[in-house]
Amino acid sequence: MVKNEAIKEKVNVTGEMVGEVIASTIPTFTKEQLVKSKKYEHRQDALNALLQDGKAYSYEQVDEILNKFDKGGK
Repeated sequence: MVKNEAIKEKVNVTGEMVGEVIASTIPTFTKEQLVKSKKYEHRQDALNALLQDGKAYSYEQVDEILNKFDKGGK
């Protein structure tokens, strides 16, 4: 743990900065891209109903939305 703290001090990195870098490297896709994708070709109707136009989603977000929908929530 001491080594990690020493590294953080040298580069002056905060947890928030690390989170921002991670979030910025996760690919996101528009509703249109997701509806046309092979990955979700069997869920096109659900995606059209659940996703918002003009908003970008990661695969993780889409899977979470679909799982919630499948369990009876929207």
